[in-house]
Amino acid sequence: MPAPLLERAMDGMAAQANPERADPPDLGADLAAALAAGGRGLRLDLQPICAAASLAPVGYEALLRWEHPLHGAVPPREILATAAAIGRGVALDAWAMVGAFRLRATWPAGGPYLSVNISAGGMLQGHAAPMVRAALAATGTDPRGIVLELPEAAVVADIPGAAALAAELRGLGIVVSLDDFGGAAGSARALRDIPFAVVKLDAALTAGLADEGTDRARTAIASVVEMAHALGATTIAEAVETAGQMRVLREAGCDALQGWLLGRPGPLAA
Repeated sequence: MPAPLLERAMDGMAAQANPERADPPDLGADLAAALAAGGRGLRLDLQPICAAASLAPVGYEALLRWEHPLHGAVPPREILATAAAIGRGVALDAWAMVGAFRLRATWPAGGPYLSVNISAGGMLQGHAAPMVRAALAATGTDPRGIVLELPEAAVVADIPGAAALAAELRGLGIVVSLDDFGGAAGSARALRDIPFAVVKLDAALTAGLADEGTDRARTAIASVVEMAHALGATTIAEAVETAGQMRVLREAGCDALQGWLLGRPGPLAA
């Protein structure tokens, strides 16, 4: 994969990080040591994804967390950026994917799906499909219970490559989702050219609703949902934090909701 494609995608993700927070000292060395020790200090928290109509959980997203022994909880974006900087991004992706697949294998057939992320670097460097194959083989999980979220920045950076990857994943039985839709230029083309089963609205679109949002914000949400539905995709809104946001998203026809209003990330309750 040409380096400029990877750089554009990573730059797009890095621009969303907090530029004022200094990296804790030795974070890279400590993350490398944690991965070498089988993921010591790393964990996956689950956040529910709820049907918009009933608010019943239909799935969960596996979210990466790292409790550093000295610095405490490390923000997820810092974990990803640090892993990329030390050349361990693929190892981190693999650790999270195997852990998530292994967890889903313990759930009953036909139960909630588990949504798993792949980093922009792992995707653009061609590791996603081999990683999924290896995780399926190692865990024996039913691929129909897995949704793989492809980051929009990486999809837009290489739409032909993303289309080929999505087709390969569908061939394995994996459900393919476009994550953070609306956060990058060219997102409409990605949705047009690749038959995603799920489209997750970028958190900025939900945040733009404020409490219930302006007329323009509500119209933008409704238009995105309508376009996704017209192309055969279901829609999930992220970062739902207020009852007003939920009301607008329901009225717009959004299929599912995710955010602190519905449930904070944490261990799956027994």
